[in-house]
This record gives sequence, structure tokens and C-alpha cells, in this order.
Amino acid sequence: MRRSVRNLVALWATAVVLGATTAQADPGRDFVALSLGRMTDNAWETPLSAPGNIDWRDSYGVALAAGREWPLFNWGYIGVEANLLAHWGEQDNWELAAPVYLRSLQPESWLLPGLAYGLGLSYASDVPSVEVDRKGESQQWLAYWFIELEFGRPSDTVRPFLRLHHRSDAFGTFEADTGSNMVFLGLRHAF
Repeated sequence: MRRSVRNLVALWATAVVLGATTAQADPGRDFVALSLGRMTDNAWETPLSAPGNIDWRDSYGVALAAGREWPLFNWGYIGVEANLLAHWGEQDNWELAAPVYLRSLQPESWLLPGLAYGLGLSYASDVPSVEVDRKGESQQWLAYWFIELEFGRPSDTVRPFLRLHHRSDAFGTFEADTGSNMVFLGLRHAF
């Protein structure tokens, strides 16, 4: 696990350095996003470190998000968003996730992604059955974090993104020892 954390820190630092070279006066942005995802049966590290070894579940989700981000000095953004997710397949429930996040500046090259990491809370309308199946228990309120790659140029108003969506007990902060991971692919429209 230390290697995965080290890799994430290195990826973040690279995104910050690449993004800082394109820094411009920026008032921030409001956005809406739509994404489709699929639940995995893996620990959170697997989609990041071994994407070819993902064990997919028959559980899907669609997420609608709205948020705002503000420039944070000359190296990125701080933002807030609200996500409303509809789950179907192995579980049938709604989820509301509300993170605060940091996002690097977007590099000029379309192929180099910006990186974001967010942390907040998640509320499920029913106790998620996939989490119960995976870990033996779950609960409606859990911690939520995401890591995301966003593609496109700084001037693009529509940008595709790839996100790992993670619900967990946050190392025992919440009573149930549980968690789940979904991989989302989506589009964000800034205005």
C-alpha cells in the first residue's frame, strides 16, 4: 500500500508542476457533470495500480454532479461538489456524496490529465447490499473520497474524466468495517 500512496503523491506532484507552467488569471468555474460507473470487487488500490486485474461486479451507477471551484494560489483549485447517484444491478439505492477537493491546473496538452482528490461524506438511501456482500456489514453514512484524472485543455468547457469513487469506514471512524469502489467515466461542463 505504501507504494500506491507514493505513486499517488508522485502523480499529484507531476500534475501540479505541469499545470503551474500554464497558470493564468482564472476566476474559477461552476460546473455540472454526468458520469457512468461500475462497481469493483477489489480494494481501492487495484484500479490504480493494476487496472487489468479489476474484478467487475454486476452493479452500476449513474451520477449527476454540480459544483464550484476557486483558484488556489498559482498551482490549482479548491472546490466543492454534490453528487447524486442512482445505483442499479446488484444493489438498488440512491447515494448522495459531498466532497471538498483539490485539483491541479490543467496542462495545455489534451493528453496530459489534471489530477483531483476529494474527501467528504456519502449517504446511501438504503444500506448498500454490495458492501454487505463484500465485507459482511455496512451502513448508510460513510466517508467518501475520490481520485480523478480530467482530460482536456484549460480553455475547453467540456472535459472528459475518469474517477475512482470510494466509500469506506475511514479506518474505523464509522462503526461498520466496510467499503466499496466504483470506476466512473464522465463528462464535465464548466460555465
